[in-house]
Amino acid sequence: MDIVLVGRIAERAALETAQKNREKLSKIYPSSYLLNGISSLQVEFADNDTLMEALRQSAYMNVLSDESLADALWRMGEEFGKGLRVNRDDIPVAQFAVEMAEIDGRDPVKSDSTGCVLYVTDNSGPVCEELREKKVPCKVIGYLTDDNDRCLIGESVRSFLTRPPADG
Repeated sequence: MDIVLVGRIAERAALETAQKNREKLSKIYPSSYLLNGISSLQVEFADNDTLMEALRQSAYMNVLSDESLADALWRMGEEFGKGLRVNRDDIPVAQFAVEMAEIDGRDPVKSDSTGCVLYVTDNSGPVCEELREKKVPCKVIGYLTDDNDRCLIGESVRSFLTRPPADG
């Protein structure tokens, strides 16, 4: 089954970093770059009809709220009792969000990605195509496996996801 991500990761974290470090960032980047970067984080999310269609075609759906993609993927694997393989290069992320994560010393995959939608389906093509037509970032980022390894794969590096901290 395919793992699909709707939206771009780390955008909420990037906005918080930009606000928190406004003075420091103004010494590193031109103001026009910062304004354009922040405004580019205003992602258009899918409308309710499209999300309902994705839900109908999926075996699992999670709208991320105050969590990272890495944590959401771990929990998804737990719920299915399966492993997963996710290609880092396929994960939608804005360059500005990557740079803001670097400022805070964070990995974008482990940054707050509130608003993104993670779903699992056997039929990712039609929903992804509909979302992309509406200019909503949507991409198959990986797939479930029968083992228990939860891996992020990028170039020649394979890293394993770890259990997120307990809630509360």
